[in-house]
Amino acid sequence: MYSYNMAPKTTRANASPGTTVGDEVVHTDGRRARGERTRLAVLEALLRLVEDGELRPTAQAVAAKAGVALRTVYHHFEDVEALRRMALDLQLRRHSELLVTVDPKSELDERVHVVARQCRKLFEAVTPIRRAAMFDEQSSPEMAEGLRRARLVRRNFVTSAFAGELAKRSGEGRTLHDAIDAATSWESWYYTRSSLDRSAVAAEKILALTLHDLLTGRSAPARR
Repeated sequence: MYSYNMAPKTTRANASPGTTVGDEVVHTDGRRARGERTRLAVLEALLRLVEDGELRPTAQAVAAKAGVALRTVYHHFEDVEALRRMALDLQLRRHSELLVTVDPKSELDERVHVVARQCRKLFEAVTPIRRAAMFDEQSSPEMAEGLRRARLVRRNFVTSAFAGELAKRSGEGRTLHDAIDAATSWESWYYTRSSLDRSAVAAEKILALTLHDLLTGRSAPARR
């Protein structure tokens, strides 16, 4: 009978402070770990403030929310704009898994409603910090580039879900692609939620109906 030693191998990555790996003594940099925890605490503080409706919190307010000194905020972030940019990036990375690849072989109606539902979850999660970032998009090249990358991820996700339909209507060139892109954008979602004052459920139904009409040229009965 075979026996297996399930104890993990000691490497530089998992060794404790002072542990010898070969001829090398591994020293864990505790200050770096503490610094990362503090940096994350500051980002979380900003996110909580914007979720509470304070879209432009000062560095002092963020420091107070995080329970750190003001100088600590500026030690980790160049300015409040950089802090907002990093907070937006954090939220987008956290919630990127909400855009799950849709089976292109499933029925169109199913794909439409799955895409609409996933967009709803993503947009509702990022809207607070995305609203705060609206002020910086025009003035900050870094923020604009970050948002451009996020839009590209979402556009590619939607395009892959409806690749078959788009291929069949390739004669329409970029028009259909752009129409679907606009319909599934955060900006369109925010308009529906804020300007039209519709609920998240209603906004999802509106998005699904729009996608169906764009992809088929005819209306389909709304799902409950």
